Amino acid sequence: MKFSSLATALALAPAVASASRMLNETAMLNETASTLPEINDLMNIAFPMWEVNDKGERKKITECTVDACEWNPFYVTKRYDGLHPDFGGHPSDNDVKYAFFASSPYAGQPYPGTPHHCPPDAPDNITAGECPKIATTSDYGPEGPGHVPPHIGLASLTWAVRDELFSMEEMFDYDNYECRVIPNVLFQMVRNYYPRMEGEKVDYPPPIVPEGGDFQYEFPSGRGLENQEPPYEPGPPHWCTEEMLASGHWDGVCPYIFEGPDAGKYRHPHIAYAALEVYLANMAMPDKCATTWLQNNPGS
Repeated sequence: MKFSSLATALALAPAVASASRMLNETAMLNETASTLPEINDLMNIAFPMWEVNDKGERKKITECTVDACEWNPFYVTKRYDGLHPDFGGHPSDNDVKYAFFASSPYAGQPYPGTPHHCPPDAPDNITAGECPKIATTSDYGPEGPGHVPPHIGLASLTWAVRDELFSMEEMFDYDNYECRVIPNVLFQMVRNYYPRMEGEKVDYPPPIVPEGGDFQYEFPSGRGLENQEPPYEPGPPHWCTEEMLASGHWDGVCPYIFEGPDAGKYRHPHIAYAALEVYLANMAMPDKCATTWLQNNPGS
């Protein structure tokens, strides 16, 4: 998803002003930054979605440029994530530069770019569960805090804004981090709500419970593949066949909800986090940070 620097320079200046006016209209509804819009509204601003018909098919193809690009609203697979928006994927955790994803390197082993770290000589049939995520017992070792799920970053940032733990000036440093929340400040937010007992691992709750942020766009598959409708029961957001589940392989290759009233409505918590970050950055620095993620990250 690369755009030329010349096109970026020509497009970004007027786009920032126009987008800022749009967001300011939304911001006027809020007396302070501690009153946040609903997160799906923010995702639709930061990642404008193309129109689909009742089958989830794109109605009209428009040119994708830095200042005017549309994303797939009918989202059922991460297969195309990280590619150009026209291919139907969304930015990956690494694309949005979420600081605490702790992904594995691209070194030829299975599951690269995910939080599952397999040995370099791992066979192709190794399961994700055999490749651990980085879970540390201290925040001060060579691997830092390890993997902190994006929904935990989202919950912590949301609550920190609500509780006014930091001023907007303290949250951003454009010269060093551009339109992203300063990672060290974000981590202080995380530890405020999810403290660590030194010498122990932190047990982060899942996104679908209040303690994990009560994220409403997971649509967990606990009731099984044949029951893709409310009420949903705890489980992963991937809807797999029983055969696939029994194999022990990574459920990340299974689709997100694809039938019923919520078909295609799944959203990644890291996309929600990025959308909230875009919203706050625009409020703090409207002359530097636009209202869409792509305008703020034209080289992604």
